[in-house]
Amino acid sequence: MFLNAPSFRMLAFIIAILSLNAEVCSAQGVRMRSDSLARVVRDRFNLGSADSIYAMTAQVYRARMSREKFAAGLSKFRAKMGRWVKFDFKEANDRGVDYWAEFEEGRQIFSIQVGENDSLVRINFSEVSRAALEKAGRVPGNNPMQDSLDHLIEQVIRPYIQQQNTCGLAIAVITKGGVRRFSYGSTSMESKLLPDPEMTLFEIGSVTKAFTALLLSMTVVSGKVNIDDPVSQFLPDSIPLLGYEQHPVTLKHLANHTSGLPRLPANIFTGAVDPRDPYRHYRRDSLYQYLMHFKETQAPGKDFSYSNLGAGILGTVLENVWQKTFEELLIEKICRPLKMDHTTITLSKSDQKNFAVGYNENGLPTPLWDLGALKGSGAIRSSLNDMIRFTQAQLSASGSMASAARLMQKTTFESETHQMGLGWRINADKNMAYFHHAGGTGGFRSFVGFDVQRQLGIVILSNAAQEVAPAGETILRKCQRLMAN
Repeated sequence: MFLNAPSFRMLAFIIAILSLNAEVCSAQGVRMRSDSLARVVRDRFNLGSADSIYAMTAQVYRARMSREKFAAGLSKFRAKMGRWVKFDFKEANDRGVDYWAEFEEGRQIFSIQVGENDSLVRINFSEVSRAALEKAGRVPGNNPMQDSLDHLIEQVIRPYIQQQNTCGLAIAVITKGGVRRFSYGSTSMESKLLPDPEMTLFEIGSVTKAFTALLLSMTVVSGKVNIDDPVSQFLPDSIPLLGYEQHPVTLKHLANHTSGLPRLPANIFTGAVDPRDPYRHYRRDSLYQYLMHFKETQAPGKDFSYSNLGAGILGTVLENVWQKTFEELLIEKICRPLKMDHTTITLSKSDQKNFAVGYNENGLPTPLWDLGALKGSGAIRSSLNDMIRFTQAQLSASGSMASAARLMQKTTFESETHQMGLGWRINADKNMAYFHHAGGTGGFRSFVGFDVQRQLGIVILSNAAQEVAPAGETILRKCQRLMAN
């Protein structure tokens, strides 16, 4: 039997309709399965049950991600974002299904891909990209715009401070000729006060690690410890030797991020955690409990791996060596000698009055952070003028801290991608080396960078969560080039 042309076209049309219906039904089936599994993931997420979510994943996913790493990552994410409120379908694509996910502390894109037996081949959260909105009016500043340095600062800082969710910023350029200070924006979104270089306080976040490394270097110079001493020598006997086989973790490894310790301890985000102040609950007993069960997987000193935990342990070790709190050491050994009268951890009533309000990525005010047992990693609050004094001490070839500063600046680790001193990152390019560190907490960002050879330093403090390190390094490198000509 042969079909004539009209009949053949009709048959082809029917087949096409049936195929389309099959595709639609298949897509609807994938969507329904994905929606159902997404609800399960959300419910288990809110219960804090990382293991039960991991149990939903496919073997191919588990080959890429261990249970321990998954649990640690999800716990940290849950502490940051808070309760998962709801989700809405966004789109289906060749990688699965994407949803808009609303959390107490923000919005994310939640993606899953369903495999055989309703297992999850892919599960992922990602930031929702935000358009860089600008403020309606021109943000005030005290830049006099009189010379090339003024114009450089304006060129780099103006795009930053005009962003919708930034607030205030204080910046200093240190040279042999003196110090230039600039202030932009305000100490809060309700205030019109420019940040004051002497009085306005900011959280400096991980720039604290440079202070911790300076305290270590001063302790070494004093003869109380050696830079290669095993860390376990200064911890309770109940904690097993920190190290791998015959290679102990040393004080140097903690200061240059080659200890092999994770970025944060796995037990920091267990239980009830306040995402707006995520470290407050983590005290010394929790830290020691973690170290009692921690197992290194490779020899320390081999690879760079940034670790807030390592810096926190170093702060604890220094407390044990000196039998004083980290804050007492900070005040006694650094702040008083350098006349840094507005650098602290615990805020007095006058400090609270002078403290800038911090703002998160969404432009919402944030509470101050309490770093608990990890104070050595990021607990310090300071003013621009005090951070200038700290940077000048790093540039100085004389004074009570000069030997300790030089020790900090010696290269202790080098790879294709990282060069480290003690606490300081080192960038070396075309004979223009500089040391630097950036910091951030829930509502603040900071940067310190300096070139000893050219006696050049840059300090930036901001009360917003937008990064300032790119601006700091840009200004530092451009000043280096100007001074080299």
